[in-house]
Amino acid sequence: MSVNETNHSVIDRGSLPALLANRARLASDRRLVGDAAVGLVTAATAAILRPPLWVPLTALAFCLGAFGVWGILDREAADAAGPGRRALVIARNVVAVLGGAAAVAFGFTLFGELLGPIIS
Repeated sequence: MSVNETNHSVIDRGSLPALLANRARLASDRRLVGDAAVGLVTAATAAILRPPLWVPLTALAFCLGAFGVWGILDREAADAAGPGRRALVIARNVVAVLGGAAAVAFGFTLFGELLGPIIS
């Protein structure tokens, strides 16, 4: 079964978290490290420089970084044992929540920017 077929089967079940987890598990280590580095560096840079639309850009970049970090933690947790595994699972769940919050923030801030100022 190809990656594309796997993605379609997950999408048919309507599970975005399962699709993202599957994509992270199929990605190479280099890809996950690159996603984490590019996402977190871009988020930090956008937050510091504050270009136009910096809030949605920062949130979107953080989503990419969280995806990479989640994938790395997921692989490490699968290989670990004992209390170290528990800590990695907790860290993985925290990163998932932060990435989800960044995705929600991206949606709301982009919508707000597109609406512009509301004059009553």
